[in-house]
Amino acid sequence: MSDDARLLAELHAARALMRTQHAALRPGQPARPSHAALWAHANREPGGPVDLAVVRAIHSDPEAARRYRTLLGAQALAHAPLAAAASDGALMRRRVGPFELEILEGAPPLLILRGPVERMPRLIEAWLGDETVRLDLGTPVDGAILLALDPAVAEADRIGHMLRDPACAVFLL
Repeated sequence: MSDDARLLAELHAARALMRTQHAALRPGQPARPSHAALWAHANREPGGPVDLAVVRAIHSDPEAARRYRTLLGAQALAHAPLAAAASDGALMRRRVGPFELEILEGAPPLLILRGPVERMPRLIEAWLGDETVRLDLGTPVDGAILLALDPAVAEADRIGHMLRDPACAVFLL
């Protein structure tokens, strides 16, 4: 995605979020996180500190979750809200925009990400139900990124299970 297209996507997402922010607060409900708080959460480093109030709002308030996913989608190189509707079992391969994710079974399983060499993602965030996992993808080698889905590493193992589920949303950042 070009810088101009990315800027336009970010402006569009911010404008949509500003419209929803002006809605009246619901009596008896906690305040929704600000745009800045959601943006900071969307730009966090894997394993870094998080604002638990923002995480709680994203997982308990559908509107906050929608706003967060809008921000995440605006900055993502590619995202897929769901896998192909025709799948009927565990997925081993899926397309996310111009990228292809493939899980090779082994000890440990490997996640292979291939795509346009000129702009490879740095992070992956997966959503399944109310669970979210974000991992650093590392640097590409020969146009592909390899990530061991080692069962000894909780986040890597969990993202491997999530990516196999057709209902999993994927954001490549």
